[in-house]
Amino acid sequence: MHYLDNAATTWPKPESVYTTADETFRALFSPKRGSHKASRAGGQKLDNARQTLATLFGITNPQRIAFTPGATYALNAATQGYPWQAGDAVVMSAIEHHALSRPIRKLARERGVTFHVVPYTDDVPFDMAAYKTLLETHSTIRMVAVTHASNVIGSILPIHDIFTLAHQHGKTTVLDAAQSAGVLPINVIDDHIDMLAVPGHKGLYGPPGVGMLYVAEGVPLGSFAEGGTGGDSGKHPMTNEQGHINLPDGAEVGTLPLPLMLAMAEGANWVTERGISTIHTHECTLLQHLLDGLNTIEGITIYGHQNVAHKTPVVSFNLAGHHPKELGNTLFDEAGIALRGGFHCAPMAHEAIGSVPHGGTLRASIGATTSQADVDVLISALNRLR
Repeated sequence: MHYLDNAATTWPKPESVYTTADETFRALFSPKRGSHKASRAGGQKLDNARQTLATLFGITNPQRIAFTPGATYALNAATQGYPWQAGDAVVMSAIEHHALSRPIRKLARERGVTFHVVPYTDDVPFDMAAYKTLLETHSTIRMVAVTHASNVIGSILPIHDIFTLAHQHGKTTVLDAAQSAGVLPINVIDDHIDMLAVPGHKGLYGPPGVGMLYVAEGVPLGSFAEGGTGGDSGKHPMTNEQGHINLPDGAEVGTLPLPLMLAMAEGANWVTERGISTIHTHECTLLQHLLDGLNTIEGITIYGHQNVAHKTPVVSFNLAGHHPKELGNTLFDEAGIALRGGFHCAPMAHEAIGSVPHGGTLRASIGATTSQADVDVLISALNRLR
């Protein structure tokens, strides 16, 4: 199989990720579920895992990291748990994934929160002038929540500039790092990130079903899910008198999936040791090779800009006369190429790039283990189909 669907889930994983999950599942128990050795050892390993992730993202206090069932859950916890009042507003980009846009739209339907969408063009995916005007003219805005990079076209948003301006206006910032964690450098202090949502199974090369939410000191957050342990299991409420949770326990309910958590941290460790810049250089080289090849094929439409310096290794395209999902199925059946066709859980992005009438796009996405041969097989197969 020529795997070019790394924006969905990176594959294969480092061998150390597989062995960490297996060994943890066999030998350790979730912490705070017993006084025996296996539970205490699990607690120590979990502390180490938080430290590994804190180091990667420039987080000074690892206890501000809560493990979650994934980035989607983390974004829901960040937005749904925020202490909104009717009439408050939030800003997002025009290329958001459902993981962020659906919770925000839910807030609008159920809690009277309004939202503003910053305009998109291929060359300027996030219009900073329009954004600045929004902040200056709408005092009700309390949060700026954006993706770091589009899962559809790979366009990277200028989060440092976006969040610096947000903080200058006293707004809370939320970053969806589903496409950037482990792919691009992220530092929560330097980039003014108040809440950071990260998946384990993409750029960190960990397992699915686990992620993390970082919440900066002083950022108020209520509970999104409740149960045990969630803090002090001897008390009925999970929140304090102000209705806020204490991290990390207040955001980690139920028996923790320790094998997934430690495997996620091992993936982060693998990325750190290999070097984000080294991985990114490899991916950008192949991304340019892919773009060059696609541009030689008559009938191919590439969406978004093609400046690899401002893209993650993601390309969305269509071939004239072919529905993207059907084309994806054909390429896999005939050449073993794994791609993803359709709307990629991001209709906002497809509306912005104009691909909705075509059934979305076919997406190719490169990872650390992708080879030039994988890209060449795709280019050759498309030429044959043309």
